[in-house]
Order: sequence, then C-alpha cells, then structure tokens
Amino acid sequence: MVTTTMNLSDSDKKILHGEEGEARQIAMRILIRIADIQGATEFVDITHAHIGGSLYTGPGSLKVIEKFAELGGKVKVPTTINAISIDRKRWREQGIDEEFAGYADRLARAFEKMGANPIFSCTPYIFPEGPKFGDNIVWAESNAIAYANSVIGARTNRHGDFIDICAALTGRAPLAGLHLKENRIGTFLVNVPELDEVDPNFYSVLGYLIGKHAKEDVPIVNGIKVKPTLEDLKSFSSMISTSGPVGIYHLVGVTPEAKTLEQALDGKEPIRILNVTKEEHETVWKGLTTSYGAKLDLVLMGSPHFTLSEFQELTKLVVGKKIHSNIDFLITTNTLVFRQAEKEGWIEKIKEFGARFSTDICLCSLHENMFPKTTQTVLTNSGKFAHYGPGLINRGVFFGAMEDCVNSAILGEVVIGKPKWLN
Repeated sequence: MVTTTMNLSDSDKKILHGEEGEARQIAMRILIRIADIQGATEFVDITHAHIGGSLYTGPGSLKVIEKFAELGGKVKVPTTINAISIDRKRWREQGIDEEFAGYADRLARAFEKMGANPIFSCTPYIFPEGPKFGDNIVWAESNAIAYANSVIGARTNRHGDFIDICAALTGRAPLAGLHLKENRIGTFLVNVPELDEVDPNFYSVLGYLIGKHAKEDVPIVNGIKVKPTLEDLKSFSSMISTSGPVGIYHLVGVTPEAKTLEQALDGKEPIRILNVTKEEHETVWKGLTTSYGAKLDLVLMGSPHFTLSEFQELTKLVVGKKIHSNIDFLITTNTLVFRQAEKEGWIEKIKEFGARFSTDICLCSLHENMFPKTTQTVLTNSGKFAHYGPGLINRGVFFGAMEDCVNSAILGEVVIGKPKWLN
C-alpha cells in the first residue's frame, strides 16, 4: 500500500490500484516516491519520453527493464531510445564479447517490446514528430535535456535511469523543477565578445566554460551575433551539461524564452554576471587537450552523434584525399542519419577517404576492442569526448576542429590550428 500526500488524478489512482496492469502500477509507485523527494504535490501529463537508461551496465540494469516488459508494460506516449552499448550490425567484427553483446541486445529489445522507438540516438531532437514549445516531456541524456529545454522550449528535468521509463509507461511526471516557469528564468548573465565568425568548437568551448561557472543558476548568454546552427547548439548543449549541472540555458535573440535580455531575466536583475574574455576562452580551449607531442593513432568523431550536415561538411573536406596508413578514423552516428548520408553518396566518399563507421553506439561507450591495442593518442572534434575520453579509454586526447582532424589524419600526426575566433 502506497500512502502519499500527492494530489492524484482519477487516472493516476487507477494506475496506482493496478487497473492498467502491474508494470504501470510499479512505475507509478516509483514516480510517487520521486515526486515526494522533489517536493511535488501533483503530476503533469507528458507528450514525449527519451530513454537514457539504454546502456547495459550490469545485470541490474537489464533485470528491471525486462521485468517491466515481462509484465506487459507499454509506453503511453511517443518514446525514443538513446544510444545503446553495441552496434548491432558490426559488433562481431569489432571484437565485442558475445555474452556482453547478448545482454546489451536484450536490454534494447525489452525497450522495443514496450513500444519505444529504436532510434538509438543521443540527438532525439533531430527526429520528426518530437516535442514542441511548452510541451512537458521526460528526456534523459544530458545534451538532449539541455537542448529540449533551451532550444525547443519544451520542459523536462534531468532524470536518472529508470525514471524515464516509468514516465513513459504512465505518461506522467512530477510537476517540479524545470516543469515550472519560475525555475526556468535566467539568473546568471554571461556576456561574450561579439564575433563575426565562429564554428561548432566555439560553442563547445563556450558551453564548457559556462558550465564550470553556472552552479545551480540558469545561464543567459548575451552577445551572440551570428545565428548558431543546429550543430552549434548541439555542441553547446553537450558541453554546458558536461561541465555543470545545467538543464536549461538562454541565448539572447536565439532561444525561444530569450527573445530579449529582459524576457530571459523576467524583468529582474541577474544574480551574477560573468564577462567572458578571449583569454579565458583560449585557456579553456587549450585545457580540453590532455595529450602532448605530435604522435597520432586514432581520430574519433560523433559525440553527440554525427548529423547529416556534419556528414556533408566532412565529405567536402575529404573528397580526393586519403588517410595516412598509420591512422584509424572512426565516426559514430545513428542508423537513420547513416542511411540518409548513404543516399546522398557521402558515406561512400568518406569510406574512400579511409574512415569507418559505427551506428547506434556513442563514443562515450567505446569498447577496448574497437581500436588497436597499440593506440595511444586520440584526436577528436567532440568536446564531450575530450572531457570524458581520458578516463574512459585511459589514453591522451587532443581536441581540435573537424578540419584539424582531417588534416592530421592525412599527415599522420597532430596538427591543430588556432581557431579564428581566438585571433
């Protein structure tokens, strides 16, 4: 028997009493406990869920999800699945342990059995039929959470594993945190130098810098002159949520809840102000490189997953060129984007360059067997992997732009040019 001070709707009570099956009943019990912890007194309907607990981390992570599926659990709202632990098409050639692959596949299949859409991507915001401005959703995956709240203007908190599937099964979430307007108002003003030319690495570095300073405040970035692309916003969302507990940010004149600085602040004064200098920006950019020298073994791209525009950009850089014989070059993306790039002819051109691909996994879940044991130094244009990589693969990581990655792969050694926006 669950006792609660929550104001449950008639529908909630039916679920709690088991009228919609045991899976939803268990999910509702868990959500009630979470709501109590968050100080919520009621639930809100959600329109979409994105499952972050799709990586196989051991028997526990599998047992819970398979139990929900065995009990006949079905998602109530459109639900997508984050990147998984294996590339279902290539895991054998990648040398992945068969037992591990089996468990990872079972986890994915359990989510599919419950009706979740197997996009297997950490960038759910690129897919059609996603959430709209003002929608309450439950997304897990840090960059997707920041992107949804900030760029789309949907409303989600940062959720841990299992909360996402509980919300998907019931269609409900605690009305707390970033679901409430008052918690979305900007409080931390960040002034940046106005620049005429930037690239995604500008946004990676800026996001990483701001995340380090943000603490519990909601950042407002003022001074963005050039309208950012989806890839810019992907990079920024990824990094601001990597270096700090940021679930929402505002870019003045760019994001929907910050058409003006006054709107982002809701007419109030900021609690804190940070004036970013080029010198500080350069210090953070340099700090994302944790290796030294010129030796290079491996180039990695695709965290968060490569987009169609990134495939197009990379193709332009590599046509008619070849990777150095000593260099391995790996790109991760999801199957849908891979097929779209394949139709455009870009995959074939990138293969001719010498790169290889892996779909539906993320760089941050790479397996040791996926690259030669002699690999010591890695170059990436992913700020997220530059942060996590050294700990994940116990190797040095260089951070550069996409063009740096291509030029270095051709030369067979690390060559990183200073970004134009730092000159």
